[in-house]
Amino acid sequence: MATVEKIRKDIEKVKGKISAQQKRLRELEAQLTEEENLEIVRMVKAVRMDNKELTAFLKAYASGLITLPDGMMEAEAVPEPDDNMEDSDHEE
Repeated sequence: MATVEKIRKDIEKVKGKISAQQKRLRELEAQLTEEENLEIVRMVKAVRMDNKELTAFLKAYASGLITLPDGMMEAEAVPEPDDNMEDSDHEE
């Protein structure tokens, strides 16, 4: 029966590790959301529109009244030189 106890202890140890990893995952997801939000805020501030202008622009774009120039979405997808960093530099 020592084997059964060993397995039970191993199960508890693994459950603890899973719990810690789930907590870490939630923290990373919150950090990602915060960084995405900061990026959006920086982009919005860069266009230097006031609240009313930005709201009108977004509504017009969402409704299809205006469209982006051809190729603009592809240009945005190209990473900038400082965006090429690997995830390992943020490992804790």
